[in-house]
Amino acid sequence: MNKILTTLFIATFLFFCAPVNSQSLDQRTIRIGINSDEVFTTIRIQSFSGNWRVEFGGASPTRDLLTEGEDCTIMLVPKGMVARFSDGKEFGQGYNSITISGGELLNFEIPDQPPVLLQGILEVGYKETSIQLVNKISVHQHVVSSVSKIGITNEPESLKALCVMARTRLAWHLANPQHKEENYDICDKDHCFPFSGCGYNRELVDILASMTSDQTLTYGGKVIMPRYHNTCGGRISSARDIYGEDEPYHPSHPDLLDGKGSENCFHSPGFHWSIELQKADFLDFLSLAFAGGAERVYTGWEPAKVDANGRIYQVTLRGRLPKSISGIEFHRELSEYFGPNGIKSMKFTMELLRRTIIFRGMGQGEGVGLCIYGADGLAKKSQKYLEILKFYYPGTEVKMKAEK
Repeated sequence: MNKILTTLFIATFLFFCAPVNSQSLDQRTIRIGINSDEVFTTIRIQSFSGNWRVEFGGASPTRDLLTEGEDCTIMLVPKGMVARFSDGKEFGQGYNSITISGGELLNFEIPDQPPVLLQGILEVGYKETSIQLVNKISVHQHVVSSVSKIGITNEPESLKALCVMARTRLAWHLANPQHKEENYDICDKDHCFPFSGCGYNRELVDILASMTSDQTLTYGGKVIMPRYHNTCGGRISSARDIYGEDEPYHPSHPDLLDGKGSENCFHSPGFHWSIELQKADFLDFLSLAFAGGAERVYTGWEPAKVDANGRIYQVTLRGRLPKSISGIEFHRELSEYFGPNGIKSMKFTMELLRRTIIFRGMGQGEGVGLCIYGADGLAKKSQKYLEILKFYYPGTEVKMKAEK
């Protein structure tokens, strides 16, 4: 009887102590749309490391093996996708899906674009006249890849803060999908989270991501969508001003630690910047970026609203029918047209010369939330990662474990 009671006690104890869902946030799979806004009909894949299973889906499914060093070209034709391997094998029936999995590192190339290294599983499909790519990896792998790329620092406390920020952003997107009509959770662009594969992965970031495993930022018990940028230029702007969003954990405040020297991001190459542009080039920019028919030809622009930190957050385009747009939209078009090293932020002044305009500005990016160079500066001032997160996301708490 005692033996039976002891067994029942142990079983009951294990039942109530066992987690309802043992999978942590870092272990969850996230689906990333790769080059989701591009149109392409050909890709080349190569096994960089390991042997990869290639499964062709369709009316007559089949499979093959992509061995290490071997490559395969996939093309979209009227009857579906076809493939040709470097050893001469051809799969020309026309397939609606191709799944590549099981290896360690996969290299893929889209014509006229740099190659990308991937881990996990690559799903190849198509929609209308373009191939579509989805990379399935764990949240941990995404955190390591994204932080390795955007993290300009070797300071462990700064990198840990970035890992928590990145994981929180992914958790928010999983809970609030922005691509409900697509077959992926997030895309690889900035409005979701930039992703360039695992070619930039750093071992230090991998270690620090593991040390902060499952940690996320919450406000009022809910996971937030943390905003970030490269350099604030000394002052953080509020989400209310820049985006029109009521996010109390994204207030306006100086990027300055009391009694700890200069601005936290003062050492950034983007803290001060200047660029001289031809007036004719700027008029071409307005025409190409915003014009739409005879009624929408814009011959000038002016700042309409500027926040207390000097950031232009609303712009008026001048023409037959004036148009008001957000500073965020205007800056994104500027970056697309003049490049990321052109006009780096919407915090600038202008000097009009005879044929040119000199822009003198501060900061790089949108200026809300965590300043990446500022986080590096805070770590150099001996701040721990929890203190860095509190500084940039006041009122938040770091949840140490994933939901069960």
